[in-house]
Amino acid sequence: MVVGGVLLPDLEDFEQRAFFGIGFGNSRVPIDVLPVYFLSHFLPDFTLLVVDEFLKFNGLDKEQVKEAKAKLAHVLEKLSRLYGREPKTVLCSDFMSTPEYQRIFGEVKARIEGNTELAILALETVPENKIHAPTAREYPIHEFACVKYMAEQGHTLKIGPGTEVVYDRVMCLLGLKMGFAYILDALPLGTKEPEPVVHYVGNHTGENNGQRLYFGEDKRVVRAKLQQGSDQALRYFARIASVSGHLLGRETLEPEEIDALYNKRLRRETTRLVMDNIIKPYSEVD
Repeated sequence: MVVGGVLLPDLEDFEQRAFFGIGFGNSRVPIDVLPVYFLSHFLPDFTLLVVDEFLKFNGLDKEQVKEAKAKLAHVLEKLSRLYGREPKTVLCSDFMSTPEYQRIFGEVKARIEGNTELAILALETVPENKIHAPTAREYPIHEFACVKYMAEQGHTLKIGPGTEVVYDRVMCLLGLKMGFAYILDALPLGTKEPEPVVHYVGNHTGENNGQRLYFGEDKRVVRAKLQQGSDQALRYFARIASVSGHLLGRETLEPEEIDALYNKRLRRETTRLVMDNIIKPYSEVD
């Protein structure tokens, strides 16, 4: 079933301690973080795991990480004021240097390096453009170790984008006691066939160089970008805007109503929902 933009296996998952690993880019924050934020409204025990340390692995210096993290924090603060709920957050930088985490990392590393099949699968999770980086082999081990750390803290459900299924398969082989669920794909505008992009990385536009929508962006620019959206991307944004409308007590469309829209009507209704339920309310928050 779909709740707040996330695909959940069944109703019992509502009672689980869930978390979502959210990162950030060094550009503006895209509105695609909304489905992630919405989880805090629909799940009774939900935590945002801010993976700030991983940006250092990707080559950003401390000042760049600090600046990018501040942008995300600012958006989350405004969303909390707008929708009336502040999500619980945990920073990777708060625990990755602790003895407890170092123990977990050592255990996971030994398990992977001692099993050729696991080592190959772990390396396959590294993007091709980072495969030759000095941190390429340890990056996925840190990913698995962070999930194991969250499991030992009592979390039982990891939610992420569909692209993380390759990581999750390795975690299952590692025997981690964790369930997995997947959020709806974030889709860019401006392309005939949109390919999924990373929800929280604003400069990720996909191979077809799509257009992203950003918090704080000029309203005229947002409208113009929405005119370039494919039907698939427009339906994605209409769903986000409808969840926002539901939380704000504004007009919404049901999923079946959105699926029944096409061409000019779909573009018109999506633009109206995005502007009235997301862009304008966010701009009015101090």
